Amino acid sequence: MNFHISLCVDKIPKLCNKTSLLYINNYLIRNRITLKTLIPKSEARKIVVQRRSELTPIDIASKTQLIIERLSALDEFIYAKTIHCYIASRPGEVDTRRLINYMEGWGKVIVIPKLNKRTKTFNRFNFIGWEYLVRNSEGYLEPHVGIDEDLSDIDLVIVPALAISVHGQRVGYGGGYYDKLLKKTFAPKIALAYELQIFDYIETDIHDTRVDKIVTERRTITTREYAKPLST
Repeated sequence: MNFHISLCVDKIPKLCNKTSLLYINNYLIRNRITLKTLIPKSEARKIVVQRRSELTPIDIASKTQLIIERLSALDEFIYAKTIHCYIASRPGEVDTRRLINYMEGWGKVIVIPKLNKRTKTFNRFNFIGWEYLVRNSEGYLEPHVGIDEDLSDIDLVIVPALAISVHGQRVGYGGGYYDKLLKKTFAPKIALAYELQIFDYIETDIHDTRVDKIVTERRTITTREYAKPLST
């Protein structure tokens, strides 16, 4: 039996029998997981929004530069020809606009997403310059148009995260768009985040997709190294 702690404690009894609950309880005790360390999504969002609001433009610029340097040293980045990357649009986010400019210098093919509100999925657009982007009704930069999402040529996906655990449990802004996208590709999935966005355990749902690595201004986290499945 393998079981990964990926659900909030109050949801576990609804999904497991008594035998499973015994294993889960032992797992929680052994790894010192409590309601203090297993944080609900809503609480994680509030905490990070507050923390990021305290960052100055200088903080964001310096942390972003360190993250780019760490990311660019990874084999997943070095050998990737086509990279799917979001455009930073929320206050305090890692500035991926700087990363996109950097990737252009490396000769990478950069794919950026355009939200399709009708299907609640992303269409794709091959980035060819900032002048081809417009601000949407919410004030975010995106392409004029996008084609149907085709991820067959994607070598790496740069994933946004509002909050994230060392196990790769990612919390976004609630739309679920990236969870749908990430399920369509086997390409490595790397989240960019500041240390202030990192938690030990975060409540997640069954449909949530974990990332493979997290790059912060201080370290690169390989999430599978933190995975401790319960085996019998």
